[in-house]
Amino acid sequence: MLLNYLKVTWRNLLKHKGFSLINILGLSIGTGACMIIFLYVQNELTYDLYNLKVDRIARVNTTLHTPESDVALATCPAPMSDVLRRDFPEVESTVRIQHVDQVIKSNNDVFSEGSFFEADQTIFSIFSFHFLEGSAMDALKNPGSIVLTETIAKKYFGTRPALGKTMICNGEVLRVTGVVMDRPANSDMHIDALFSTDFSKMTAWMADFDTYTYVLFYKKPDLGQFKQRLAAVSRKYTQPELDAGGLPGKYHAEFILQPLREIHLSTEKLEESPKGNKQFIYMFSLLAVFILIIALLNYINLSTAKSTERAREVGIRKVSGASRFQLMIQFLFESFLLLIIACLLAFGLVQICLPFFNKFLQTKLSISWEMGIVFTGIVFLVSLFLAGLYPAFVLSSFKPVKVLKGNWRPGNRGLMLRKSITITQFAIAAALIMGTTVIYQQMNFIQQKDLGFNKNQLLNIYAPRDSSLIGSVSAFQNALRNRPEVVDLTVGDGMSIGGGTMGSTYLETEGRKRDLMCIYYSIDPHFLSVFQIPLAEGRNLSDSFSTDKKEAFLVNESFIKAMGWKTAIGQPLQGMEHKGRVIGVVKNFYFKSLHSLIDPLIMVYNSSHANTTTIKIKPRDLPMMKTLFKKYLPSVPIDYSFYDEILDKQYLNDRMTMSLFNAFTVLAVFVSCLGLYGLVALIAVQRTKEIGIRKVLGASQKQLFSLMTKDFIRLVCLGLLVALPLSAIVMDKWLTSYAYHIQISWWMFLIPTLLVLLIAMAVISREIIKTALTNPVKSLRTE
Repeated sequence: MLLNYLKVTWRNLLKHKGFSLINILGLSIGTGACMIIFLYVQNELTYDLYNLKVDRIARVNTTLHTPESDVALATCPAPMSDVLRRDFPEVESTVRIQHVDQVIKSNNDVFSEGSFFEADQTIFSIFSFHFLEGSAMDALKNPGSIVLTETIAKKYFGTRPALGKTMICNGEVLRVTGVVMDRPANSDMHIDALFSTDFSKMTAWMADFDTYTYVLFYKKPDLGQFKQRLAAVSRKYTQPELDAGGLPGKYHAEFILQPLREIHLSTEKLEESPKGNKQFIYMFSLLAVFILIIALLNYINLSTAKSTERAREVGIRKVSGASRFQLMIQFLFESFLLLIIACLLAFGLVQICLPFFNKFLQTKLSISWEMGIVFTGIVFLVSLFLAGLYPAFVLSSFKPVKVLKGNWRPGNRGLMLRKSITITQFAIAAALIMGTTVIYQQMNFIQQKDLGFNKNQLLNIYAPRDSSLIGSVSAFQNALRNRPEVVDLTVGDGMSIGGGTMGSTYLETEGRKRDLMCIYYSIDPHFLSVFQIPLAEGRNLSDSFSTDKKEAFLVNESFIKAMGWKTAIGQPLQGMEHKGRVIGVVKNFYFKSLHSLIDPLIMVYNSSHANTTTIKIKPRDLPMMKTLFKKYLPSVPIDYSFYDEILDKQYLNDRMTMSLFNAFTVLAVFVSCLGLYGLVALIAVQRTKEIGIRKVLGASQKQLFSLMTKDFIRLVCLGLLVALPLSAIVMDKWLTSYAYHIQISWWMFLIPTLLVLLIAMAVISREIIKTALTNPVKSLRTE
């Protein structure tokens, strides 16, 4: 019996090649796109879950409450680890991790490493590490120890064993005591190496906030209850230090435990590693569902529309003794075989596309045969149930007497279903096109937005933080000043994505003393000219005034607005070891991304070792800069970036969103068009005789074209009416993630409307014109 089902199914697929190809292509594209998005979403949702003890691990975050604002940090004071381990019996272990940039000397070369961390020995008992050389028991036990990942070990020692070898890191000789496997790509903290340090020297609670502290509990903790107990720690240890600053009771530190599994998709904090994007995940999950739904609806639509051609076959089978159950099995078997082919093709498409997807998203997604079989199996069962059962039920329900007498006609219920499916498909397609239009316009707005400064031909050169090299750095900067290729130069904090340094600010407004946290930039008198930032009033910092180095402040317009000042010049300020008055106001400029409002900003004279040198230089003169750097700092790897590249990194996720949204929108529209083309082709065949009779009676080709297209266009228009308002609401909400964004305009509704109508007309015209041009003698010959 099964062999018979298979033979009949195969013959039907070959007999209706066009119908089969459209269904297989639509289902394979839908399933493949859904599978790729599933892999990405799964990767994002499983960050850090490779740790065996993940449910018992939490990170200690800090929120610093100030009189007028709060500052959230992903770090906490280093002494917190000892207190938790000593005073809380439910705590099994703790570990402190601190990021330290390293300069590695290897043979005659120097390398800069940005993912090296200091850590306690306990890190190996909390997080999951797989040792290739050495053991967790002794890895960081002794001072001067370093543990490398497999990639870093190969970089510096090749294929030779690294255990026991030495490395020179920041001038210190360290011994390799272990080599571990590389961390998984979906690890929130990328670690290339760990080295031992003595955290016991760090006794001050509020002096240093560079330490990440993780806690391992004996069992899954009640974080709400534990938070109350941490409040007592804050009162006992941090409050005395805060009060000793001269403003008792004004500042308060709150410690909050955050589960490890929630860190990747949490709200971004200071000192935080790059985060995932929940909105990104939701958006692409919906895209996957939409594309798969369109593909399944295509199959249902085409299968039920083809019912007229299969009606006589069903009637003969029933008269010959076939039961309804047997007919349902036959039609389900056809769906089964078609879905098998589509799923295998989808798996092949995923294998081909994944390398390009990984390169674009900078991920390491992969699909094993096991995962592919499981996922494909789930999609297959869902598809078979949704897209196979209904057509089988409809086709097997035909009455043989009516069918064989020629009295059977498709019911209104089937017609309504096909219309509803067409409306749904093009509603989804129109919504996606609308979304693509809005995202593109927002990205264009970002690129064209006046940032308030000139970003062109600006190069940031990052100096080493080694105090012994201050003289060499100054000599390098002076050499740059004397070069004709360098148009202008400034030293200080530079302008980075991080947005300066947070610091306390004391002032008086309307007779009331105020204490707030503000963003500070340490600059020199050339900063405004290098970035071409205009002054709104007052003057710039100047070396002609010796008092400017400790008593002068520049503020932006947002700061004046926040203070409620009518005039800023001469207003007293104190902060960042400066005490004096405002001498100038700069026009607002975007020192953060357009996702954020322009915050109040204070700029003071840089009086410490400048970590960034910014020069205005043409790209062709870059070799000159490198030569000078090598001359004055031969033992330091050069680290630089053009400022327009720094800005681009702020919107990397947004550009990826746009590109992927565009790609999957094209896929969704293509699958919708496949279904529409197949449906039009079937209906054109079904109406061939009707068209022949109309032509014999005098109907023109224009009248025939209008007759056959108006029903489809009406359905597409209904889809547009449903989709565009809903899409506008969703995209308007998405735009609110930007502090500065476009407004949705009427023409953004016009673009998807025209595109969808043009695409629909292009798809249906060929078959309709072909049918209208058919000689009526041929179409009526069988009568």
